[in-house]
Amino acid sequence: MYKAVIVDDERWIVEGIKAGVRWEKYGFQVAGEAENGQEGLKLIEALQPEFVLTDIKMPLVNGLELIKRGKDLSPRTHFAVLSGHAEFAYAQKALNYGTFGYCLKPFEIEEIEALLCRLSQVLKQQPQAEPQYDSQELYEVLCSGNEELLKEKLTVVGLPISTELPVTPIVIQGYPLLPYSGDIHHVRFRMNKRRVGYFVYSHLTNHFLGSLNLSGNSIDYSIGTGPSTSRPSELEASLEAASIASYGYFSTGKSGIYHPASAEESPIDSILTELTEALAQKDRVRFVSVMESCRPMFQHFKLTIKDAYLIFNTVMYLFSREGAAAQTRFLEGYDQLYYDYGQAHAMIDYLIKQTLKHFSDELSLRLAGVTHSRIKEILFFIHNHFNQEMSIQSLSEKFFLSPTYLSQLFKKEVGENFVEYLSRQRIQYACKLLAETDMTVSQIGEKCGFNDYFYFTRIFKRLNSMTPTQYRGSQ
Repeated sequence: MYKAVIVDDERWIVEGIKAGVRWEKYGFQVAGEAENGQEGLKLIEALQPEFVLTDIKMPLVNGLELIKRGKDLSPRTHFAVLSGHAEFAYAQKALNYGTFGYCLKPFEIEEIEALLCRLSQVLKQQPQAEPQYDSQELYEVLCSGNEELLKEKLTVVGLPISTELPVTPIVIQGYPLLPYSGDIHHVRFRMNKRRVGYFVYSHLTNHFLGSLNLSGNSIDYSIGTGPSTSRPSELEASLEAASIASYGYFSTGKSGIYHPASAEESPIDSILTELTEALAQKDRVRFVSVMESCRPMFQHFKLTIKDAYLIFNTVMYLFSREGAAAQTRFLEGYDQLYYDYGQAHAMIDYLIKQTLKHFSDELSLRLAGVTHSRIKEILFFIHNHFNQEMSIQSLSEKFFLSPTYLSQLFKKEVGENFVEYLSRQRIQYACKLLAETDMTVSQIGEKCGFNDYFYFTRIFKRLNSMTPTQYRGSQ
């Protein structure tokens, strides 16, 4: 697509031309518009368009001056003028400057389209210069924090940043790097072996993303965008936001385009508090419950890889503080987390399994005496979910065993039937909550998976020879 810019101080004319002319039919897209010649010159310098359609009489810089100065800024640009009958002499003068043509107001759409048709033929016959999009040096300057040098470098690569021309960072994560088949001006730089960044003018972001070749890509990928910014000082932070968003596949398990999650909506602080308290109390059930609650938040992109990084290293730190140094490992960055686990749910599974080593509970001893691999899986599942609705029937469906065979195998391997084992796990947890919390007996019963208060107290008394209230009083 060839880039076109419209410059006219009458807004209704600009909108009429944009909407009425069939730009794409002739291979053009309106890449920018300006209400005066001064703004038009900035667009010409930044976009290097193939075509500029400009009014003659405009404030600040008129059309004739725009053409003269515009040719110096963008030698390959073709200009055409709009003028009324009273300005015909100016239009003729514009032709002497080497303009491609002119249209008299009130213009006809067909007249502009005929001009575009002729121009497209001319452009097709011209040798096309190979665009220079790569600028690794720009990325290095950005990382250095030198704001003045960054501003200069942006101008050198044809992407000057200003209030009128804000920039949007885009980061692509995945192999192979998605090929770019469009002609929208941008700057590209490699961030590491599997990540590439782009800077694009904000008003062209959607066009740029739409021109990426996403079809037929068999490799999982993520594309992250950052907030639009008009200040060089904010560009690094915006790129960081795009970088975090580009790990969207890690969170959701789906390839696609991701925008920064709102920091105000992030529940990460409360999650870290819950995990810290659960580990301090050696409450594995609470820990598992908090981790499981994170799964849908990752899937809906309410939690990002930044949050996953905080969760992982916080849990590892808490393990090491409790003396479990042998099982702890800290991550040095998002990439390590991404390439070690691939998706958030795999990280969650890993952390849940690690609590088996952190908590020296009955499960570790029980698993050591079980030989059947499927029963080991079932015991692990029961210990993670015993406070939820569970039955032999539901377990048989989940683990693909008949209810009768599962009951017999469970009794043989574990030494007691499923109902007895499940009830004992629930009551053991109830004892912990009675001793360590101020929750009511009814609340504790529900927390442990008992929906009936009287059934809870009956089972508790059968296994402990006292009621829950008496047990609390004895502690």
